[in-house]
Formats: sequence, structure tokens, C-alpha cells
Amino acid sequence: MVNQPSMPINPNDILISFSLALYSQWFYHKPTRCLFDAGEGVATTLGSKVFGIRHVFLSHGHEDHIAGISNLVNIRNLASGERDKPLVIYYPKHDRWINAMLEYIERKQSGLLRYPLYAQPMEVGSEVEIPDAHRPTRVVAFEMRHVRGQLCLGYEIQQERKMPDPATGQNVCRYHPIFLYTGDGSEAVHTPYGRLDLAVFEATFMERDVNLASMESNRHSTLEKTIEWGAGQDVKSLILCHISDRYLLEDVIEAVSVIKQKTGFRGDLYIAHCNDIIPVDTTHSP
Repeated sequence: MVNQPSMPINPNDILISFSLALYSQWFYHKPTRCLFDAGEGVATTLGSKVFGIRHVFLSHGHEDHIAGISNLVNIRNLASGERDKPLVIYYPKHDRWINAMLEYIERKQSGLLRYPLYAQPMEVGSEVEIPDAHRPTRVVAFEMRHVRGQLCLGYEIQQERKMPDPATGQNVCRYHPIFLYTGDGSEAVHTPYGRLDLAVFEATFMERDVNLASMESNRHSTLEKTIEWGAGQDVKSLILCHISDRYLLEDVIEAVSVIKQKTGFRGDLYIAHCNDIIPVDTTHSP
């Protein structure tokens, strides 16, 4: 039997999100019930879906990535819904701002929580098993270079799949990367094993503002650098996120279309803009 090629992933089928640099960013991966970052408004947008969240993975302690976590914890406690499932918050070890937020939640909710809440610090290479997935699944942390002198993390969801061994031709079980999330940062210190299905990678600035992207205190990526990364990794679908509101959306779409042709990126490109994940049609690019 010949294996049929997998269909491209439509991110809107598996993600709920918000992304706007400085304001808020979060991505909810529905198949694994994992939330990546928890910016302002996450509980308001998700509503009753907050009861489905089992794991929250925080990339770093900047406000636009963590401001919604305390309200999410509170809504999950007080609103009508299932409360018997625990919630685990994973975060970069020694992040002082996330530690301060967790301390506030602990003091505010002391004796009031009606569900188990845990916090687990993460390091580069830390792994978390996702027990409710339909096949063996794990989340692996990797380094993002963003804040000078501070650990910032990205996360990759890997799922066990059968694939042919190049040496023997026999099918073997290996973990395949199905989803990658970077948070913020100019560089992902990570190479996926296999062709990544879907990546969410920050692209805060356009190339004309590359000097802002390369600031030593808080480093960011650009549209061109992110798409070049996607082309180098041969990502199937790439979502550009955390884009600055200094740019008009139509200007970003036009720039992305040009960069895709320039870099030879062969996958599908999307732009995360507020609550929308917008496909970029390059068939009629100038």
C-alpha cells in the first residue's frame, strides 16, 4: 500500500489565538489542549474553553505574554465548568516576573482554588508528556534568544509516528514535530527532526527597521529572517506572529509575498493579526 501525501494543515482548524506585538499574544492548540503564552484577554476570548486547557507553556515574563494568566486561573475556578482536571503552568526557570505572577496567584487564590494547580520550571531540553493525546505526544523546550541574560523558551509538540528508516527501509516509531511555538526572539536554538508541520514564529519588524530588531536588550526577528528560517527548515506551514502595529496589514502582506519568492519558501504562509490567522496568497504577487 502506498502512503497518501498528507494534506496541508489549515491553522484555523486547530488554533485559537491573538497576536499583536506589545499588546497580547497567545495560541491555544486545540488537539493537545495546550496553551502557549497567556497574554491579556485569553480567558475572555476562550470562554468555557478554558476548562479544556490542561497545560500552559509560558515563553518569558513580558506583560504581553503573561498578563492573562491570573484571570485564566480565576475564571477556571469561578465560572461554570469542569473543575476536577488539574492545570499545570510551565515556564523558564528563574524568570523573576513569572515567579512574581505565580506568587501573586498563590496568595490571591490561597484556600480558594477548587482544582489542582501546579507550576513547573523548565530548562532547555525539558520534556512534558501529554497523556490525553490520541498517540504518544510530548512537548520539548528549546532556547530562544530574546532577553539578554535571561532564559527564554520556545516549545515544540512532537508526536510518535511510524516512518521508514533510511538505513533499513523498515518502518520505525519516531517522534515527529507537528507544532512549534517560539514566543519572542531573534533566533531559535533548535532544529526540528523531520519536516515540521506547523510553526508559529515571531516576526515583529519589517526589514527597514532591522536596527530595532537587533537591539541588545530585547532581540526580535524580522519578516525576512523568519521566512528565511522557514525556508531553511522546509516548514510545511508557517505563521508569522507578534507583528508590530506600526505597519499596515496590507504592507505586511505585500512584503511577505515578495520575501516568499525571494527565499524560495515552498510551504504555506500565514499572518497572525489580532484574532485572525490570515493566509497569504502569493499566486498573484508582483
